[in-house]
Amino acid sequence: MDEELEIGALIDNLQAVREEKSRLAKEEKKLTAKEEVLSNAIIERLHDLKLERATHHGITVRPDRKTYPHLEDWGSFCDFLNETKNYHLLIKQVSVTSYREMLELGRAVPGVVPFVKTKLSVTTS
Repeated sequence: MDEELEIGALIDNLQAVREEKSRLAKEEKKLTAKEEVLSNAIIERLHDLKLERATHHGITVRPDRKTYPHLEDWGSFCDFLNETKNYHLLIKQVSVTSYREMLELGRAVPGVVPFVKTKLSVTTS
């Protein structure tokens, strides 16, 4: 980065990059939607043909089935965790919003220390 750029030129460059990112994000969203439609069509076609996989021009496709948790009863799940001590089922991440609320109330959270991250806020008029 050229150290002699004035702040105005830096802001202009930043805005140009942000606009390009926005354009690309919109394009990516459209492509992702198309990809999902095509993927679902291929999975359905494989199922109809009773195939586990298909290959075309050196590209092999197959359904990839994985099971994910879908939490329906938080209370029952918490009871289970407390009874069995299976805390490895949880993701080790503190809720940012709740943590900030605790700090605003002046309450310490044992085992957690605040980390301040500085980012640039950009608004357009």
